[in-house]
Amino acid sequence: MKKEFSYSEAFKELQTIASNLENGNYEIDELSVKIKRAGELVSLCKEKLRIIEDDINEVLNSAKS
Repeated sequence: MKKEFSYSEAFKELQTIASNLENGNYEIDELSVKIKRAGELVSLCKEKLRIIEDDINEVLNSAKS
């Protein structure tokens, strides 16, 4: 069973991967794995933000009624 990451956890891990990529801290053999993981984290963050946006829009729309 996959652990459900919070937005903050996913974003923090994404920042760590990006920082390590910028600093050249990964061996060539690790790059593919880290890039794939970064893609998963970006997707997770985008989905969490979409859900939050939908929730906000729902609240705003109900407040207008």
